[in-house]
Amino acid sequence: MRANLLPRRNTHVTVFGTDINAGYLQQALLGAAIVAAIAILGNGIEMLRLHRYEAAANDTNGALLSRTALRAESKRLALDVARYQEIAREADDVRRSGPSAAVAIARIGNAVPAGVWLDSLTHGPTGYELSGESRSVDALSGAMLTLNRALPQRPATLVSIDTREAASDAFRFSARIGGGPTPAATQ
Repeated sequence: MRANLLPRRNTHVTVFGTDINAGYLQQALLGAAIVAAIAILGNGIEMLRLHRYEAAANDTNGALLSRTALRAESKRLALDVARYQEIAREADDVRRSGPSAAVAIARIGNAVPAGVWLDSLTHGPTGYELSGESRSVDALSGAMLTLNRALPQRPATLVSIDTREAASDAFRFSARIGGGPTPAATQ
């Protein structure tokens, strides 16, 4: 086996008026070419990945757009289900409260004294709303006392009172039996 251990002879090249060692110039140009090739290869790989992500995003957007009608239909169905559930809850409340509500309504009707009459009596989940007229404030206060005794576990509250006509002695009123604060008190 033979090897030449003697250093190579230096050749010089003149570039733009500068004398440069040709071996060093060749190594620098080879290094720059390698760096450029790696940069181009890396850029190509990133562009390929970017195109793949864009294609996946376009596919996802297409799938979302194609299912717009299905999403709208499912939203409508969810609202229908919520409405039906509310109806079922109300029906269940009415079904469970039948006999006890009938007894309470009878007690309220029996507690209304002469000179006071009811126009409406509404049963809700929190209590009873009633409205009517009275010939005098004394009769109305007596009615409120007897309504308090009619359902002792649910206090009666006078919500509003006003004169119906200036020439008439009748007073219009609304009251609540049981439940939370009156709507007038919350406003």
